[in-house]
Amino acid sequence: MHTFRSPKKILLRHVNNDDNKRAEDFYTLHGEDELPLCLERGYNGITTAEFPCSTFVRIVGSCYGTFFLKINNSLSLWNPSIRHKLSVPKCPQKPDELETFPWAGIGLGFDLMSDDYKIVWISESRKSSFVYAVKTGAWCEIASPTPQFSYVLDDALFFNGVLHWEVHRDHIKSQDIYLPSYILTFDLSTHVFGMIRLLEPGWCWRTTELTTIQGSLALISYRMDVDDTWIRVWRDASWYVVFKLGTNQLPIEGALQLKPQPTINDGDLLLKTFEEGVQVYNPKTRVRSRVVNFNVASYVINFFEYVETLHLLDKSTI
Repeated sequence: MHTFRSPKKILLRHVNNDDNKRAEDFYTLHGEDELPLCLERGYNGITTAEFPCSTFVRIVGSCYGTFFLKINNSLSLWNPSIRHKLSVPKCPQKPDELETFPWAGIGLGFDLMSDDYKIVWISESRKSSFVYAVKTGAWCEIASPTPQFSYVLDDALFFNGVLHWEVHRDHIKSQDIYLPSYILTFDLSTHVFGMIRLLEPGWCWRTTELTTIQGSLALISYRMDVDDTWIRVWRDASWYVVFKLGTNQLPIEGALQLKPQPTINDGDLLLKTFEEGVQVYNPKTRVRSRVVNFNVASYVINFFEYVETLHLLDKSTI
């Protein structure tokens, strides 16, 4: 039986921007109340996290302290806590189809029923999708969701035992101008697909990320006509706006709610912005504080939730 009770931490991803060196990514670990917001203190006493490769790595997803990596054309799972990497065999699709975004989606989650990590690869263009189970080390073929979709937001969000992707369905009527948007769901225990209807389609709204806010599934969307980002949560089969992050602001591309600090705040938001770095936002004061860069030759590009676990310890490194 696995437990996930380790304190949640924040993993910051940095890129080295030194013109005299090859661009390399590196990572630092922080407590939720220890994010570097002060230039004077900087990163004193901050722990670095090791990743198996510093270049050409794409973090496709993360789940309970394990990261799903795409290194060049290979897939692998990486647990920084124990520095253990598990290579994932190629999905039994044509090699070029694994590169065909946005027509295919992929995601990592954890099935509590089988106590196992699973990777799901969904396809728009084929009748079959695939599920990989770490315990068996094999892909199994499943039927793709129907009706078909014509677009998928690349990476899945794992929440409450279910993977979630934003997808666009094909035109229902010939006069439709915008494709209807949905959240495609996949239950890792039952292997059943489902759908959550999004807002009415329109040219002015663009989804930037699915996340979790206030313990609920959340949608971050950017309204292009007024330069405003809204965060909505899915509760009782309806969408509710919980944050409006201000007009005349560049898009928010990611958000994570930090734990409340007694007598200080009810839970700030950690924001990934477009061209303005990673910021901490106080919803009450509406003040944003930028996370400082590690040094003058680097900048912060992303963040991830992280917990220390022993997952993958019993799996051979390939």
